[in-house]
Amino acid sequence: MLFGSRTGFALEFHVEPVEPVEHHPQLLCVDIFVGGLHVNTWDNAFYPPLLVKKLKDELGRFRTPTSRPTGFTTPSESFRIAESWMYDDASTGTAPGKEAALAQCRFLEWGECTDEVTAFAFPDGDRVHLACRVRDDGGAAWGTEATREPTVASVSRTELVGTLEHGLAVAEREWAVRLAAGRE
Repeated sequence: MLFGSRTGFALEFHVEPVEPVEHHPQLLCVDIFVGGLHVNTWDNAFYPPLLVKKLKDELGRFRTPTSRPTGFTTPSESFRIAESWMYDDASTGTAPGKEAALAQCRFLEWGECTDEVTAFAFPDGDRVHLACRVRDDGGAAWGTEATREPTVASVSRTELVGTLEHGLAVAEREWAVRLAAGRE
């Protein structure tokens, strides 16, 4: 069940059992796509209550149009600034500024399934600019030079919210089904 667009932002739920079952039956398998990049190929088995909470948190951030964060230029450049501040400057006590404002746009902080991706969602009125880098690309997350530019996609805020809402509805329903099955 795919919500959104893989070339923009998408959540693809796998609610039918797959043989052989590799994950605990209570977990919910969801693939995440940003700008055509499958960002969680290493682990897509989410604990449903955590996924529900994270989807609700993201919806709270994006339901209302918000202006660009201080210091936003382009998605790629803003990503590089925020990533660098998070991993290099944040620990040095640098005073908050445009770097910190950009870093506050972290996205996909959804538990261990998204640990290997650094992602930001920069609001821009009725648009949201997504930028991410999977850590096997190198970059500040590993203390190495990135091997390629971050993946970038701009989506309408309405599309992003719709994808998150559909994802939340499925996650809540599937969690209820799994809880009920466990009680039988």
